[in-house]
Amino acid sequence: MAYAQNFLVAVFISFTFVSTSFSQSILGITPEILELLTINRHRKIPKDNNNALFCESWRFTVETNDAGFWALIPERCASFVQDYMNGDRYSSDCGAVADLSLAFANTVKVSNDGKDAWVFDIDETLLSNLPYYVTHGFG
Repeated sequence: MAYAQNFLVAVFISFTFVSTSFSQSILGITPEILELLTINRHRKIPKDNNNALFCESWRFTVETNDAGFWALIPERCASFVQDYMNGDRYSSDCGAVADLSLAFANTVKVSNDGKDAWVFDIDETLLSNLPYYVTHGFG
């Protein structure tokens, strides 16, 4: 039993050190393709001169959790984010998420022993980031 546990731990640890170049070679990402996709700040989304298309694609990669690490909204997308967060779509999106979350919560059977708990991801689940973005110019 201990051998199996040690083996699994060793396999898990070895996977944490697999380089991104290995995964890129498996996916067939060539240096030429990387150059087409590379932009600043460690984000990789297609370059273009159309801000609306660029920002919509950037938003999609963020929503699908495929944007990788990013610390700032691209400068050229600040007005896009502002329009989204101040418009009807953001309110509608928040309402849809709340409705679906509540529908799911209503399907959960609780034991009535006082030991059931909900754990929420506080960022954008219970709080809105809108005041933060207003203060920081949506960028």
